[in-house]
Amino acid sequence: MKRFQQQLMIVPALVGLLVMSVTANAQKLGVGDPSPGLKISKWIKGDPVSAPLKDKVHVVEFWATWCGPCRAGMPHISELQTKYKDDVAFIGVTREDEKTVRGFLGKQSNHGGTWNDVIQYRLALDAGDWTNTNYMRAAGQNGIPCAFIVGREGIVEWIGHPARIDEPLAKVVEGTWDREEAVAQMKQQQLMQQSMMKLSTMLRKSDFDGALGVVDDLEAAGGKTVQTSLYRMTILERAGRTEQATEVRGAVIEEAWDDSQLLNQIAWNTARTGQGSEADLQLALKAATRASELKEGKDAAILDTLARVYHTMGDLDSAIAWQKKAVEHNNGNAEIDATLATYEKEKSSF
Repeated sequence: MKRFQQQLMIVPALVGLLVMSVTANAQKLGVGDPSPGLKISKWIKGDPVSAPLKDKVHVVEFWATWCGPCRAGMPHISELQTKYKDDVAFIGVTREDEKTVRGFLGKQSNHGGTWNDVIQYRLALDAGDWTNTNYMRAAGQNGIPCAFIVGREGIVEWIGHPARIDEPLAKVVEGTWDREEAVAQMKQQQLMQQSMMKLSTMLRKSDFDGALGVVDDLEAAGGKTVQTSLYRMTILERAGRTEQATEVRGAVIEEAWDDSQLLNQIAWNTARTGQGSEADLQLALKAATRASELKEGKDAAILDTLARVYHTMGDLDSAIAWQKKAVEHNNGNAEIDATLATYEKEKSSF
């Protein structure tokens, strides 16, 4: 899962954003809107699902065989399908042809077994690009993997990267999901998208004060959110204003205290360069420790991050101890095992 974390940027919009326009034959789609349903040309794996998507929770996820982050996230989606069983139907939709997909399923994965062994949820071929058009393009989503949670009432409840789906999905299944709050957050994201081109231009010109002004405008228009704080932190880091960035990082961790995936990403991105200040590394340790607690100390990727933080801090014994726990809960990720071997080799060289 570590490679998956590296590919999932905390603030993807800051490295360039191209928002896809909504085509003439697609209604705009957002959180709180009725699901468009499905049009599938062929079901490649799993039992068919018929539209409309109602009466149970559905997750429609868009992917492709050539997409590295899609492949990296497949074990995660499979684990969720196994966890929720018949309560949730995960549907992976691709625009590719049957020959390409079946060829991919027969190949050896880097998670143990073939991709057909790894993937434990439905896979389907889009019908003439209808499903992509009415979900991805209609929602202004320009990158895969991208998932849509459709609740029991047939309403789109959440849109985002599958790596961030655990907590919203749990709330939708439990019936505790706050749709009004989710709609408000989606509107904030749309405001952000409208400002991203301007922000990206300012960053290319190293106009950091101007970029911070854009974030100020976003917060004035839609309120302060974890996302705007992440933007601010990234801008301050690029500007070399390390003390201010550290202060914002601490605030972000507090705001994301119950979001294990985001806490893990913050910790990993802070620790992986090995260039963070002592204060930054202490914050990374705080974030990774909390993320592991939220997952009851059983998430291999988060344990791997916690070990990396200790390694970056120079505490090799703790790094090895936590990496051993990561290996214990590992599910076929060779990188996690290899990292333990690297730490132990480093220890033996002393």
